[in-house]
This record gives sequence, structure tokens and C-alpha cells, in this order.
Amino acid sequence: MLRHVRWIVVVMLVAACGSATPTTAPASAPPTSAPPATAPAASGPAASGAAIQLQLAPADLGCDTIGVDYREVTFQIDLGSTTHVTALANTGLVLQTFWAAGFRGGTADNKVVFDPTGAVVVTAGDKLAIPEGAFPRLKGYFVCPAPEALYILATDPQ
Repeated sequence: MLRHVRWIVVVMLVAACGSATPTTAPASAPPTSAPPATAPAASGPAASGAAIQLQLAPADLGCDTIGVDYREVTFQIDLGSTTHVTALANTGLVLQTFWAAGFRGGTADNKVVFDPTGAVVVTAGDKLAIPEGAFPRLKGYFVCPAPEALYILATDPQ
């Protein structure tokens, strides 16, 4: 009986850990054209007006000069997915995206990402070239490409 109870506890812990949703970067006062960043993540097909959730980049991220195999990415926004904003590399690899504090997602209706000033920096389907031997910029923001992710930073790393 005790062994059975232990397995139930283990299964409950695994289920609880697997149900976490991506976080949204905290927003300062959002501009009137941008939606608030605190709406819950959508489950299943996105409802009209549902907020796009962004994964938060570490505040102290340094960007190594690790070369990557891909030369272009296409941003994808899918509120029906666990990770709402990803980038599809020209090699076929799906990359996670991580955004500095201040960036925030739009809605299911507009499928965009806003910068800290409220300007649109990404729309679903936008492409970004990844130059060989240099770091790309997304509407002026530093992008750190990694083998399995892109990190979009508000300021250049030190």
C-alpha cells in the first residue's frame, strides 16, 4: 500500500511540473496600442484577443560566439502551442525564443511582439538573416543565436 501511495505522489509531482506555461516579460505601463501582457496563456485554439506569452531571457545573459549552422530564421506565432513564439531555421530546426524584460506579445488577432516602447519588432512570418561571424539585429535589438534558441535582448550584452 505504501509503495502505491509513493507512486501516486510521484505521478502528481511529474504532472505538476509538466503543466508550467511560459512566462511573460513584465511590462511597464503598456502603450495604448499594445495589449496588456498579463492575460493567461491559451489552451487549445486561441480565442480572439488572447495574449501571446513570451519566454523571459535571463537578465544576466552573456552571448558566446558559438557558431550556428542556420543562416535565416522565420518567426512563428502559434497560441495553440506550448511555446507561443518560435523561430524556424532554414535548416528545419525549431528554435525557442527568449525575450528581454519589457518585450511583450500581442494578441491572437495581430500575432506580433512589441518592444519596450510599444513598437512592433516581430510579426508572424518575419524573417531574420543570421550572418556568419556576426550577431544579427532585430529592429536594432541584439540577437544572440544559439544552437537551439534565439535570445532577443533590449541592450547589448557586456
